[in-house]
Amino acid sequence: MKKTENSSLLLFAGAFSLGAIFTYFTSPSGSKKWQKLVDKWEEAREYLWQQGLIENKNISLDDFRRDYLQKLLSSFQEMKTRFESQAVEKELAHLAKLKRRRLRNKKPKFKGS
Repeated sequence: MKKTENSSLLLFAGAFSLGAIFTYFTSPSGSKKWQKLVDKWEEAREYLWQQGLIENKNISLDDFRRDYLQKLLSSFQEMKTRFESQAVEKELAHLAKLKRRRLRNKKPKFKGS
């Protein structure tokens, strides 16, 4: 599989996964699970801060999730921009190659006497 195909597949899988997670946690059973996670977060928050895994020991799970999703979204947007610019650069290189070929074929050729 080509690198560009891997990038587009990664973008699709990431977006699909985020959508599935969001959908689950908005469902009734997902809401109950989220509340359990909030309780666990409160128990673990101080430890996470001491280990340097979170920057603010007073951050709520909702705020942490929001910050994380924002960073993830930015990462996906950077990846998409990089992917698109690589595709454009590749297309421009291909067009330049075609132009060089066309110019080479236009040059007058010696036809002997």
